[in-house]
Amino acid sequence: MGVRPGAKEEQASPACMQHPHNFNNCFCWWTMSEKIRVCVIGAGPAGCCALRHLTAESDKFEAVSYERNIVPGGVWAYTDRTGKDETGLPVHSAMYDKLKINVPKELQEFPGFPYPKEWKTSYISRQQCLQYINNFIDHFNIRKNIKLHIVVRDVSPIEIPGSKKVKWNVVISDTRKMDDVTTEIFDFVFVCIGHDSNEYIPNIPGMEDFKGKIMHSRNYRHAELFEGLDVALLGIHYTGEDVSMQIARFARKVYACHDRDNFPPSFPSHIEQHKPFKRMTKNGIVLPDGKEVKVDVVMFCTGYRYSYPFLKNDIIQVNDERITPIYKHMIHIKYPSLIFFNIPRQWSYFPHFNEFAKLAVRIADGRVKLPTEKEMIKDSEDDYQKRLEQGLKPRYAHYMGDIDRQWGYNKDLAKMGGFEPLPPVLEKLWDDVMDERYMNITHNTEFNYEITGKDSYKILNPEGSKTRLSKASG
Repeated sequence: MGVRPGAKEEQASPACMQHPHNFNNCFCWWTMSEKIRVCVIGAGPAGCCALRHLTAESDKFEAVSYERNIVPGGVWAYTDRTGKDETGLPVHSAMYDKLKINVPKELQEFPGFPYPKEWKTSYISRQQCLQYINNFIDHFNIRKNIKLHIVVRDVSPIEIPGSKKVKWNVVISDTRKMDDVTTEIFDFVFVCIGHDSNEYIPNIPGMEDFKGKIMHSRNYRHAELFEGLDVALLGIHYTGEDVSMQIARFARKVYACHDRDNFPPSFPSHIEQHKPFKRMTKNGIVLPDGKEVKVDVVMFCTGYRYSYPFLKNDIIQVNDERITPIYKHMIHIKYPSLIFFNIPRQWSYFPHFNEFAKLAVRIADGRVKLPTEKEMIKDSEDDYQKRLEQGLKPRYAHYMGDIDRQWGYNKDLAKMGGFEPLPPVLEKLWDDVMDERYMNITHNTEFNYEITGKDSYKILNPEGSKTRLSKASG
């Protein structure tokens, strides 16, 4: 175990190494540090956006990103592998081969860094999205700040006597040499990992007797593998909609089982829709009306559980997918130097990562003063109770995908950080895209969009030969 080498007067005392969570009687390198050291966990879109803003103020910050994968890109770094990777760790990516982004690229763009002009299609492929992230990395010269093959094993606060602030003890290993452990000390930790790695599979009575294949959509890669099979999917949302339509081109029969009231009426009629099945048998599933249906494959499109294995339960708790104690779905209430970038679900990710990064940097350098702990707890609880009153289930505590929730949230963050919120055109475009998906789910990805101003955009027809002004233009 070691500490960061190379700087003046950085050698930790024996007392400090014996008691790494207490500063008493220690003279350690971090007491002499002039820059704010920030650990960024993950080098996907969120982590790269954090690095962009941290390195832009390199006179204040010293930042490093730890990425366990062999390349940056996060979930967009596709692999054909499922289950375990070559190091024995769970495969990070949930991408499938023929995936396109489920919102147009105009809603998945880092502010100030446009996509290549020659990319006319709005619904780009996973390969293009990964290329865009790598272009971003190289443009802002942050590749040197990314340490690959590094898994974060533990993140623990170190109390400073006489101060409410803490330092962070970060334990890391190289995935190729897991027995080698290194410890680093940081002022701030930005948790930028995604939430698509810990799949949720409900316990369905009879599933242990099922003789067919049980899988989670996270392990779906190629639709051709389902040729001639009968497939039941449980829990249909964005991924389930897309996967079921892909599989239906090859499978003999596809059953989409869900309890959504707002399911797209344009969904293909040859895919049978049913309420969720409650029981499985040796040969298939039992529908709510009691009818048994023979299937070869049951695929759970039931989402994911939040997971932060490097944080102990006394730091953070996850109960029915509500994370506490967290302020504004982002900032740890007891330890505000622990900031999360990827808690909200179902929103326009890339632009909001940029907003998170701007706010996080302002918190780290002291430009933003947070409310008291009591006030942050009240704000968090008020937000949660309001969601319950609006009819959301507890597991939607961090859901942003309805009633313009994400845009009001963005305005709150911008006000707190003292910067302009995202342009209103994004909200208008989001609304139009969601409407189009609902009414035209089999062809909505053929539309191309062009943003023409802070409050306006155009929708191009699938052939691109005609243009009509959208409702945003008015």
